[in-house]
Amino acid sequence: MVSIFLLLFLLPSSFVAIDRAFFTQLITNTEQKLEVHLYSVLSELSVSQDKVELLNNALAPDFYRPDSGLSAYITDEQTLVWQSDSSLNQQFSPPWQDLPPGEHLFRPLNQAGGQFWVLSLSLLFDAEEYTRPLTLHIVQTDERLMAPQLAFRATLLQWFIGIGLVLLLIMLLAYYWTTKPLSRLDHEIRRVENGSQEQLTGRYPAELCIIKEDLNLLLANQNRQKQRYRNHLSDLAHALKTPVAVLNTSALSQQPELKEQLDRITSMIEHQLKRAASSGQDIWKKQIEIKPVADKLIAALNKIYRHKNVHIKLHCASNAVFRGDETDLMEILGNLLDNACKACRHQVELTVQTKHQQLLLSIEDDGPGVPADKRQQLFERGARLDTYHEGHGVGLAIVAELVQSYSGKLTLDDSELGGARFQLSL
Repeated sequence: MVSIFLLLFLLPSSFVAIDRAFFTQLITNTEQKLEVHLYSVLSELSVSQDKVELLNNALAPDFYRPDSGLSAYITDEQTLVWQSDSSLNQQFSPPWQDLPPGEHLFRPLNQAGGQFWVLSLSLLFDAEEYTRPLTLHIVQTDERLMAPQLAFRATLLQWFIGIGLVLLLIMLLAYYWTTKPLSRLDHEIRRVENGSQEQLTGRYPAELCIIKEDLNLLLANQNRQKQRYRNHLSDLAHALKTPVAVLNTSALSQQPELKEQLDRITSMIEHQLKRAASSGQDIWKKQIEIKPVADKLIAALNKIYRHKNVHIKLHCASNAVFRGDETDLMEILGNLLDNACKACRHQVELTVQTKHQQLLLSIEDDGPGVPADKRQQLFERGARLDTYHEGHGVGLAIVAELVQSYSGKLTLDDSELGGARFQLSL
């Protein structure tokens, strides 16, 4: 930020300040030079009652060279009485301004579309028989004044451009040098995220070592918590499986009411075991290609529902990946495709695409659809509409929970095929 301020504000403002300071000093030097020329003219001046002339041609050569940009004029109260040879082609008229004797005045004047710098001195020449007031004017053109200013400005601009380029190069090198460890840390985090490594192992400056250690502690703690979670659920499942198996061998288990409840208990145990093995809540997620998983599910469903002559179309982007666990992906797609096959007449479509690094999935069927007033009920655990003649009403609830665990969104609306359309954004 300081470097950007230096380049965008400090350097231009410094350039302007130096340029203006040089111009101010140039004006002061010009006044001093004109004053020297004025006294030079005054030292050679011879004044009589009817004539004003110079005794010797000892003035600076520029006073004798036409268009030199330096000239001299002498005026009395009403007329121009003398002018230098260099002023013959110059479009300038001396100012008629009353100055007290002995006073001098330096100022810029605009005449004939040009600017002139004029130093005037009022004198009163005394003789025995007469007194004659005269005013000397030493005139310099603005072009003569600005020539060194333009040369200085060009040199100054070259230096400032060079300084700016050097500063820019230093900034880029400093930025690269200071952000290189951050880039390496970001690359390593991405490798941990996609499952290529489990810990951060690179060597970093002291400022980043603390972050590295904290991230490694977070990863280790999360893995321990996940493993404990899996172990507890696994122990619970094994503890429940034996009583359930005993109940299933009982003659009473053949009763419809008891069999349905046992099936529900078995389904819930299996679901919780899958949740324990899934990584929907993981901070670091793997990237799973969707098309191979979808192809396996479609092949299995085509065999299961071959009596319905179901045709499942897959439209999948080549770069579509699921940032999570493959078990979760199969759970989501399996439940939605299975429900679509149950509800459809003959056609089901699965569309997978990515947009702004977000995964979008759409599952449609040509079945009777879901009434708008019952769509929310469909995601409640245990709810089952008349469209679905099998299952226990937990499939879509499982999907909704998994989508929510990935901070995603699941919606249900009408499909162009005529049935229902489930849309997911993850």
